[in-house]
Amino acid sequence: MRLELTETQALIRNTARTFARERVAPGARDRDRSGHFPAELLLEMAELGLLGVNVPAEYGGAEAGAISYALAMMEIAEACASTAVAMAVTNMCAELITAFGTEEQKRKYVTRLTSGQAVAGAFALSEPQAGSDASALETRAERTRDGWALNGSKQWITSGDKAGVIVVWARSGGPGAGGLSAFIVEGGTRGLVPGRHEDKMGLRASTTVPLQFEDCRLPADALLGQEGQGFRLAMMALDGGRIGIASQACGVARAALAAAVRYTRERKVFGKSVADFQAKSVTRLAINSHVFMR
Repeated sequence: MRLELTETQALIRNTARTFARERVAPGARDRDRSGHFPAELLLEMAELGLLGVNVPAEYGGAEAGAISYALAMMEIAEACASTAVAMAVTNMCAELITAFGTEEQKRKYVTRLTSGQAVAGAFALSEPQAGSDASALETRAERTRDGWALNGSKQWITSGDKAGVIVVWARSGGPGAGGLSAFIVEGGTRGLVPGRHEDKMGLRASTTVPLQFEDCRLPADALLGQEGQGFRLAMMALDGGRIGIASQACGVARAALAAAVRYTRERKVFGKSVADFQAKSVTRLAINSHVFMR
């Protein structure tokens, strides 16, 4: 089946491809080795509309749809998976606030994400004892006279120490999924304490950190959506996030296949390149048939 792209989809893909090849790929190896977070690249991506691909134009997005987002994500991931991860989470936060936020929240936070002013977005759901089972999280949100106070910890939060806008889930009610609510927390808020970077095998330029909330005070309007609606928000966001993850995986697979093909053409054995041996050609053909290759 051949997918015929619309003019907008082709434009987004080509824009992302050019940017990925000219700006993202050249420094990818060095960023991965050093762990340098690609803040400057994210700002450039914002100028191209890549931090709000599926966000309405009135909030700074490209309003290009899910297919355009997937195509752009593949191009960026093929060049640098770390940069793609930061892009994906930022898009996810922008879409979530667009879908459930008040008009004031959209104007204030979505525009910061899509413009690059927030540097990145972060999605603070997982906890040391609550990964796949989001309904088991223990971070508490208590009402105060003028808002909320958060106490607890989050684990494995992508861009958690860099993000200017963080969507945080906490328990504002009783046990189970119905007791969860979502909140918008600005980076640098008093009582928000990022921890040490995780030492990962890969994606090293994408920071992954724990977050500690120590009587972190929020205004009343930090609540995203309705109180007790947090589980629904998380599940809807994660559904969209899976599109981003699959697109990243496809982009990484394309890069891996391209690297393998280059090696088989350059490596000489018995006077011939490895690619000329029948078994290797058949293997390459089989892989090619399962990887989306433009």
